[in-house]
Amino acid sequence: MSYEIDQSGKIEQTNKNTVLCLANYKPKTVMIKAKTKRQIQEIFRRNGQIRNYVLFTFCAGLALLLKKYFKKGCVIIDREYYGKEKVIKNIMLEILRGEKWIPQISFAEIGRKCLAHKHAYLTYSRELTPNCILKKEEILRVIKMTEVGKRLKDT
Repeated sequence: MSYEIDQSGKIEQTNKNTVLCLANYKPKTVMIKAKTKRQIQEIFRRNGQIRNYVLFTFCAGLALLLKKYFKKGCVIIDREYYGKEKVIKNIMLEILRGEKWIPQISFAEIGRKCLAHKHAYLTYSRELTPNCILKKEEILRVIKMTEVGKRLKDT
């Protein structure tokens, strides 16, 4: 079974919410509120890791989306951060290490007509409600599963 993932509202746009959507036939969405992104960004900044903020927050959101709603199969992630696909995949595998299931991860241009894009956008524009709103603590818990994250201090 193949799932597609799309994002609406970039992680680096800290004045806007971010929505990630996992879709095959039944789409599921998670939202990271703008305030939460700013709080996490500040933690990265205080720890001298500001360059890692975007990719690690994106990967944590993806991992939480998968942990909540993914069953098995492969995942096709829309190309959001060109040239960073290998880094994203490595971070994802580091986070998901130890899970009973590890998806086969690939990247492609999803396109505007796919279900994941439509639901991510409709949720981002508040026409649909997200299935879950991710909290700062759960995002940081996932980030801290990585070597970079283990060095972060949240105070």
